[in-house]
Amino acid sequence: MSLIARTGPQEYECRVGVLDSLTEKLRVRGITKVLIIHGTDSWDKAKNYLTQLMDSDITLEFALFNGECTHEEVDRIVGLISQTQAEAVIGVGGGKLMDAVKFAADKSSGVESVLIPTLASNCAPWTPLSVMYTAEGVCLGFVIHTKQVNLLVIEPNLLLDAPVDYFVAGIADTLAKWYESDVVLSRPEYQTNALLLLSRAAALNCRDSIVNYGLQAVKDIQNQTLTPAFIQVSETIIAVSGLVGGLGDGYSRSTVAHAVHDKLTAFPETHTFLHGEKVGYGIMVQLAIEENWAEIDRLAVFYESLNLPKTLADLNLSDLTEEQLGEVAAKVAVDPILLQSQYRVSKEVIQGGMRSLENYLATTV
Repeated sequence: MSLIARTGPQEYECRVGVLDSLTEKLRVRGITKVLIIHGTDSWDKAKNYLTQLMDSDITLEFALFNGECTHEEVDRIVGLISQTQAEAVIGVGGGKLMDAVKFAADKSSGVESVLIPTLASNCAPWTPLSVMYTAEGVCLGFVIHTKQVNLLVIEPNLLLDAPVDYFVAGIADTLAKWYESDVVLSRPEYQTNALLLLSRAAALNCRDSIVNYGLQAVKDIQNQTLTPAFIQVSETIIAVSGLVGGLGDGYSRSTVAHAVHDKLTAFPETHTFLHGEKVGYGIMVQLAIEENWAEIDRLAVFYESLNLPKTLADLNLSDLTEEQLGEVAAKVAVDPILLQSQYRVSKEVIQGGMRSLENYLATTV
């Protein structure tokens, strides 16, 4: 077997007040010129935590992210890095921005990436890969990078100040780590590989942390109360979930749930839904394919409490024809992430699972 471990950032720290130490962290790395790529609303909040950096002697340049992680946007950031002669590029924002910054740093010789997430919505800040989209928001797949993030720093209060729906989407995306990977990692031939055992343990930790503390963490962000539960779930979403694929490579990165998400992005009706929300629906499809109705029953209660989509109607796709459903299933069946993980499933089985899920939930509501 071929397994390449890309465990995570070279340095990671999550604590209240951590951004006050960012200037010193840059100095010890010999970084004196920085390009900051940021969003809009999130930047209005994040910049208040960066006053020490702003007042330092480190040269700062700023640029607004265009909203989609496209190849064109990555190349634009590469050009900005060259133009400003930046030694590091700092990304401040959400997952797509993180992915664009990582890719741009990887394509720029001698330039490090520093990430400051403003959302706990996925593991993008952790992973050395970027999920690429078209300008219209259609997923193209992912690109793995040759170098990892140099520095990832998380201010918990910044995550707490984010929209609740992004946090809920992060919960669903992280929950998928277990359901997508266990069917592969539980195979007998993988029980003697040390890294795959660690990957499976991380995936189990994702499920347990989300199930045990997820609802409490959502209440905490709604009440704007920083608690151990909120911090644990946030770190699970960003760091522990990133370790699953980091340790397990293609054997545990993703399977049906993410493949379903990727193909549903072709429908404009789904563009109002976040990545994790569509992945959450994909978990249900995978469980239906595996005929694990008991787990669907258990998760349905959890989903309802968080208003996560369980059916095509929940994703504004109730009018999807059987022909369209077959087209989606055919594309899912040959998705590279399924082929790489060795999760073999046919177009007919996927289409049948999607239809069975609709029928089953219609009779259990």
